[in-house]
Amino acid sequence: MAVKSLAIKYRPQTFDDVTEQGEIKTILQNQLRTGEVKNAYLFCGGAGTGKTTCARIFAKDINRGQGNPIELDAASNNSVEDIRDIISRAKTASIDSEYKVFILDEVHMLSNSAWNAMLKLLEEPPVKSIFIMCTTDPQKIPKTILSRVQRYDFQRISQQGIVDRLCYIITCEVKNEPSLSAGPGALEYIAKLASGGMRDAITMVDKCIAYSTELTVDSVTKALGLADYETMFALCNSLVTNDSMSTLTIIDTVHMSGRDLKQFMKQFTNFTLDLVKYLQTKDISFTTIPQSYKAKLDALGSNASLGQFVDMLSMLVNLNSEIKWDTSPKATIEAMMILYTEVK
Repeated sequence: MAVKSLAIKYRPQTFDDVTEQGEIKTILQNQLRTGEVKNAYLFCGGAGTGKTTCARIFAKDINRGQGNPIELDAASNNSVEDIRDIISRAKTASIDSEYKVFILDEVHMLSNSAWNAMLKLLEEPPVKSIFIMCTTDPQKIPKTILSRVQRYDFQRISQQGIVDRLCYIITCEVKNEPSLSAGPGALEYIAKLASGGMRDAITMVDKCIAYSTELTVDSVTKALGLADYETMFALCNSLVTNDSMSTLTIIDTVHMSGRDLKQFMKQFTNFTLDLVKYLQTKDISFTTIPQSYKAKLDALGSNASLGQFVDMLSMLVNLNSEIKWDTSPKATIEAMMILYTEVK
């Protein structure tokens, strides 16, 4: 029997369960309290920030738990016929709730003809019908639509907000799996990798638990298929010290381990970018690197000037462009690495 993913199992069921987004929750709850619910809403924001979750909670509260909202995935149902079907359904009264609530996810994917039909619907909305549209790309929403909806912009969730929610989930899961634990920095590292998306963070935790019930920075790195930081530091050091032998050895070791060299170079480029950001700001919170590696960043930074690391970053950006469509990128990677270490 399939087991529910943690993202589904711990999906918020009330506004109190939703992490952050305080102003939006307050406005929506005030509208519920005063009975001043509007006909059309637009929830905008990055993936995993709570748009669809809040739409479902709001829909449930509008009808005091009666009935279910009608949901449409506009990414795969984006034609004018799909919107006409909604128009037809909106004209009939709900039999099990006061309002008919429609949730349209990824609404920016609607076709032009579908938007024209949607505009007519919003200009003259049927009585007792409410439309909640969600999107990760509000720039694609026609201005004529924007002027007819209440827009709410969901912010990316803070690292601490994600960590707090992950701690809650781990605490709940320990009841079923006593061996489950999260070591120092593991959840903080996952929160950094999630870049403000709660769903991504919880999905990563789910995958990491499947690998090991003892969550550590090292187990998270292995479970998510990320290059280990010892390799990153070693490669970076070999490049700034012009050690071609060490550089080629590291690249060959990664290649022989079966790792995707393109993916590895993307990760190494991100690592170098994080290093440059840290050297510029001396604040590791601007990076995705775990706090436990701060001393190693300082040591690496003492081996070369900031300008050298910036030059390396420029080389890596060009390298990623060169190998983008290369089916056998090893030779190109080695060539550019040699040129970088020998020409300087």
